[in-house]
Amino acid sequence: MDYEWLLLSLIVALAGVVRGCIGFGFSALVVASAALFMPPATVVPMVAILEIVASIHMAASTWRQAAFRPLLYLLAGTAIATPLGVYALVLLSATDIRLLLSGLIFILSLLLLSGWQYRGVVTKSSYLSMGLFAGICNGSSAVGGLPVATFLASVRMSMPQLRATLVLFFFGADLILILSVSAHDLYHQSLVIYSAIMVLPMALGIQIGTVFFHKLNERHLRRAVIALLLLLSLTGLVRGLLGYLSANPWFYG
Repeated sequence: MDYEWLLLSLIVALAGVVRGCIGFGFSALVVASAALFMPPATVVPMVAILEIVASIHMAASTWRQAAFRPLLYLLAGTAIATPLGVYALVLLSATDIRLLLSGLIFILSLLLLSGWQYRGVVTKSSYLSMGLFAGICNGSSAVGGLPVATFLASVRMSMPQLRATLVLFFFGADLILILSVSAHDLYHQSLVIYSAIMVLPMALGIQIGTVFFHKLNERHLRRAVIALLLLLSLTGLVRGLLGYLSANPWFYG
């Protein structure tokens, strides 16, 4: 295991603390950080495996508090749209995917930071539409949880219910992602082995984050996570843009 995987294990542990504390942000933090030094086509499938393990780890103590009806419509939309996002992940180059996922995370983080709230009437179609958008984000960059977290927070869902609903959403959404990715042969033996190795630092981080959930100011922690996502995604945008320009010198003359 070289330095990249050692660095990834540290990132996974820290992201696990965030996941255990506020219920989301794991995928975005890992993808935004790891994509700076690893191929997105490696990071995204791995994150899907880790998210499923994390959800199983957390679901036993949270599932009773979940909002099941909205969850079903969210997952229905995600199941429809995730294969489209995976198709983009397979077809586009690593540089293009870095730009895409960094741009998505940056925009969604700005939305979270703004305190945006959905003002319309929340219907079945609202949840289904959000699921469709989350599916595109999920398939292309494994960050489908960010728009869902933003939307659920905006409809005045309580923090325990939001956390529990997101845990089950991640389980379903990433199971869908794994099935979609498997159809394109993105999983291989070494990737599965390294994913299994990453479970330990993630589980340790989640356990620490669960303790923090009862002790820390959740609002302050959420803002700190959003600020970190903005910094990481902006770094990814700049790096991706520079890579694109160096690969296409004709673009700037």
